[in-house]
Amino acid sequence: MTTTSPESIPRSEALAADLQAAARDTLKWLKSGKKKKVIAVGGLKGGVGKSTMSVYLALVYAVAYGLRVLLVDADPLSQTAYDWHRIAKKKGDPLPFDIETWPHARVGQRVMEDTDGYDVVVIDCGGESSDIFGSAVSVCDHVLFVTSPRKAEMRRIAGSLDGALAAARAAGRLHEIAANVVFTRVKNARASHNDAARGKVREAGYDLLMAEIPDLVDYEDAMETCPKDLGHYRALVETLEMAA
Repeated sequence: MTTTSPESIPRSEALAADLQAAARDTLKWLKSGKKKKVIAVGGLKGGVGKSTMSVYLALVYAVAYGLRVLLVDADPLSQTAYDWHRIAKKKGDPLPFDIETWPHARVGQRVMEDTDGYDVVVIDCGGESSDIFGSAVSVCDHVLFVTSPRKAEMRRIAGSLDGALAAARAAGRLHEIAANVVFTRVKNARASHNDAARGKVREAGYDLLMAEIPDLVDYEDAMETCPKDLGHYRALVETLEMAA
């Protein structure tokens, strides 16, 4: 667990300040006066890239938009995001955002009570606990259900995402939350299979984000470093913001 206060976290200087300001000007929620955006990243299946997605989302908001970002690792088993952050710092290549480990079903409450001063909070919900996923979704503004276009993994969408959104419905916030399915590890060589998978998600009534993450070794090799290339994740965040 980190002890850094958000007031002491400098805005990333990786991009020129004027480019960051221009990027921030495209964020409708920020222009409306909203102080903080909370994104829950989940999907009850391991190995589809939820932690990688969470780290890159946090990185994009910090580097491209110059925002103060907190990444919450709520995975009760692997805590991949926390290890990535810790090892990168140890190597002298730190990630430009803060991190906390709250791997329990009170994660939503902690986000509400202990994240003042941050512009964006990204919650890596892991793939093991529906209670953790539901708790995070109940306080978020945007939920991303991460999966690959494989049949076995897509079968989990209905039960997992609908169950998590039930927590938001119980909290009276369902109408305030944007929800998208996101494909990761997309193999370009399986074009027809991918098209069929996209069609099935849309036919089921879920909003599939147009931006996808291809199955590239570069994203795996970036583990435990501070990636210098935001790659497809920059486009994904831009698409996410337009969809919100």
